[in-house]
Amino acid sequence: MLKLDFFEAGKGDSFMLTWNEAQMHRLLIDFGNQGTYRFIKSKVKDFGKGDSVIVTHVDYDHIGGFFKWLTDKQSSLSSSASFYMNTPQLVLCPPESDLVGIEHGIELEQFLISKKINCIPLYLDENNENEIIINGLALTILSPPEKVVKELIGQWTANEIYKEYQLRNNEESHKVATKSELLADIDDILKNPPAPHKWEEDLLNSSSIAFILEYKESKLLFLGDANPVLICDELKRLGYTKDKRLEVDIIKISHHGSKRNTTPELLQLLKCSNYLISTDSSGPYYHPSRETLILIDKYGRPSDQTPLVIYSNYPLKLDKLLSKDEQNSLNFNFKPVSQLTFPLK
Repeated sequence: MLKLDFFEAGKGDSFMLTWNEAQMHRLLIDFGNQGTYRFIKSKVKDFGKGDSVIVTHVDYDHIGGFFKWLTDKQSSLSSSASFYMNTPQLVLCPPESDLVGIEHGIELEQFLISKKINCIPLYLDENNENEIIINGLALTILSPPEKVVKELIGQWTANEIYKEYQLRNNEESHKVATKSELLADIDDILKNPPAPHKWEEDLLNSSSIAFILEYKESKLLFLGDANPVLICDELKRLGYTKDKRLEVDIIKISHHGSKRNTTPELLQLLKCSNYLISTDSSGPYYHPSRETLILIDKYGRPSDQTPLVIYSNYPLKLDKLLSKDEQNSLNFNFKPVSQLTFPLK
């Protein structure tokens, strides 16, 4: 049996997979913000042999809780656990930590090495056939391409990433947290779906690790905050088309349901009736977007009549996303949950 826990991660992501392959194993995927650590703490206090961590990318809503763990003196950090990251040299330490002064940033890879923990790079073409096995879990890496990782490292430093984060937060703190009550017309969305960001203009999210995860008869797709164009490129390289779609049990939607990260082309390469959106729906972004749900409704069904389940780690504010008539007429079942077991029943 494969168990998936969803942690309350605010606007971010944090998940844990637990399974038994002769002994219990755990895989922690991202850490949400710093407040998320209170939900994770009891589950990682004995993290060690047979356990693994994937940090999908170095944005604060995915790594904030990581620093709380690293600086928690009551929680051990065993060198026998495995750590996977795309760009460990770009991760930085928050200002309240005493690990290093913020003006210097921090090379997390070196910090982990000082703890005798080997941080394993994870991106396309880094591993043979882009596949790795983690204690019985088979992962097929879909993102990021090496070109994105190189561009990120070439253009950014840990300190620059933190400055960008501070600037964004300062801008958000002065915004009035409101959302338009006017729902975009469905026909307009389908005729002019939102265009994804160019990966060169969104390096942090485009460097996100995305992967297909297989365990026995279950197959899960984790998209992190990945760029949909890059994901489509890799899926097509693997041979998937509109007529030969990748069939999975559940899809963790990219970037909390942002309208720029889910496209008709991507959905038409996938075959799935269960979707997971990680977000508390708070401003200023108010993820997920209405556009994402409409596109999933149109292109994300195995057949026109297939009901879809949208799982979330918080109750979604449906009145801000769908009209009353749409909530009744669209074949969606919204389920806020904290845990799922696979195979899904």
